[in-house]
Amino acid sequence: MKNTIAIFLLSICLAAGAQAQDALSYYNQGIKLKESTKTAEALAQFRKAIALNPKYSEALYQAGWCQNDLKEYSSAITYLQKARQFGPAMPKLFFELGYAFEKTGKTDSALYYYGKCLEMNPGYSLVYKQLGTMAYMKDDYNTAITNYNKYEENAKAEIKDYMYWYRKGFSYNALKDYTNANTALLKSLGLNKEYLNTYLELGFAASKRKLDDEAIGYFRTAMNLDPKSHIPLNGIAEVYRDNKKDCDEAMNWYRKTLTVKENERKACFGIGFCLNAQGKYAEAIPYLETAIKQEATYTAAYQEIGYSYYRIGDYEKGLSNLKKALELNPKNENARYYAVLVYVKQKNKAQAQKMVDELKALSSRYVAELQKMVDNM
Repeated sequence: MKNTIAIFLLSICLAAGAQAQDALSYYNQGIKLKESTKTAEALAQFRKAIALNPKYSEALYQAGWCQNDLKEYSSAITYLQKARQFGPAMPKLFFELGYAFEKTGKTDSALYYYGKCLEMNPGYSLVYKQLGTMAYMKDDYNTAITNYNKYEENAKAEIKDYMYWYRKGFSYNALKDYTNANTALLKSLGLNKEYLNTYLELGFAASKRKLDDEAIGYFRTAMNLDPKSHIPLNGIAEVYRDNKKDCDEAMNWYRKTLTVKENERKACFGIGFCLNAQGKYAEAIPYLETAIKQEATYTAAYQEIGYSYYRIGDYEKGLSNLKKALELNPKNENARYYAVLVYVKQKNKAQAQKMVDELKALSSRYVAELQKMVDNM
């Protein structure tokens, strides 16, 4: 009887050992396939290992990694949480959980797991990359740059992700740091010469640094990449409008935009702005009205059309549009400047002084000029 029990127990142990060996074999096959970037095939092997050993934490982790790579984030979370349940806490596990939650839009959970990863390994570079991108997606460009810099400080290898460098360059452009934007964007360009938006951002950065020919060159390359895009046409127009002060050529390019995209708001605004600059205020109004119809919160267009109405003597419409511009941007200095001009024409000294006082609170450069105007009323 004792021999029978012993033989039975031994058979169980041998079967368990064989099963464990089979699970390890599937796991090792999965790792080889993963290293060969055959993610789907690798996942199939990891699943076989898990079927034999449901508590195989490393296989669960690898299956979760594969699911993330295949963009099946909800399934990834399931595997990764089981890996956490049956195995030790690991920075890479917390990172993959954070990534999966980020991609499913669960920001709080993503931040929690990214934080857990950094607690265990403060130099885990990919966490900083993802935190930077999360901030970038929320237009929080200062935070994006801070985290992107930490990513670069901790990266163990050269960063060859063109989108990373593009996003960093875009963030610098948004922060008006055009020199650093150019540096990052050139790295993006070196990794991918077919990405349209990189040329657009390089053109923008060059235009802001008054490198007009360089800016136009980037915008022209963008035009060649996508002849149906109106954005590079507007970019060239703005170089002529803002840098070269050539309104005729600027309007020529804005009109090219309108042949590609009818009533495009920036082109309509640009033509209206140029017509105002040429003293053609009545002609400017229809273009500016169209810009506002395209975007009801277009602050600059309300400001510009307010100026147009002021110049043709329609002070009430002028003030109405300038007030709208101030509603949209309470710190708008130019709208207040034009409003003072209207109030002076209306001989409304109290309101004119009120606008000047508000400009003083904003430390505006217009105060001395306008105060003198109000004092002489």
